[in-house]
Amino acid sequence: MRFPYACHPGHCAGVCFSILFFMRFFLFIVFFCTFAFAHKTDSLFVPPKPEKPLRYCEAAEKWIEYATHNSKLVEITDMEGLRMDLRYATFNNVTGHDMYCGIQRAFIHKDGLPKLKRALSIIAKELPGYSLVIFDAARPMYAQSVLKQSVVGTPYSHFVSSGKTGGLHNYGLALDLGLADSTGSLLDMGADFDSFERCAGIVGEADALKSGRLTQQQIDNRNLLRKIMKRAGWVMLPSEWWHFNAFTRAYTKEHYPLFPM
Repeated sequence: MRFPYACHPGHCAGVCFSILFFMRFFLFIVFFCTFAFAHKTDSLFVPPKPEKPLRYCEAAEKWIEYATHNSKLVEITDMEGLRMDLRYATFNNVTGHDMYCGIQRAFIHKDGLPKLKRALSIIAKELPGYSLVIFDAARPMYAQSVLKQSVVGTPYSHFVSSGKTGGLHNYGLALDLGLADSTGSLLDMGADFDSFERCAGIVGEADALKSGRLTQQQIDNRNLLRKIMKRAGWVMLPSEWWHFNAFTRAYTKEHYPLFPM
């Protein structure tokens, strides 16, 4: 019996070889383009953990003493609508060190307090039972230096402010936070606090959604947090879904002093 579309064995072998060749060529092009045009921070980067994790207890105690006696700083630890989850008071952070010696106490500059209260008011009215979860607030300079050291010499070094010139956390005018629902569960943002992935910020979200790295729900959760904070007067950091500044960097550096420690 002969099939109507059967071909000569030699001819079929040539056709199959051609198809296989073009398939391999196509896969090579896809592979090449993926790596040639990928952003250098698209891959998941995790700073290596230290062999001997440290607890900065002496420095942390001095910081708490300074913060509690500084008339410009206000403690927000027990504010209604807030929950503390200070990652730098644990070993579960990008440095691998417990920089706050387990002390779950957070402070903010008094000029940022009205904006925080405004955000909490919006949540209380529009999302009853929801709360803000604080990952970090005012940050001492020694902790900034430890953070910076964890990424020195990597493509991600610019993600972390210098331990000498500091960032807005070192003025008490930045918050790292998440949003928890009425059950106390953190809303899924698709990337953990302090992730170095490009999709951790708004700049990489569209590509991450197309690739399946992020879901629409995760992006919606981020946008919900952003809208609340923006309405309250906070300025988001495009590279980090969790980071919000009370003022711009330029305004802060012109009008406020850096922490001395």
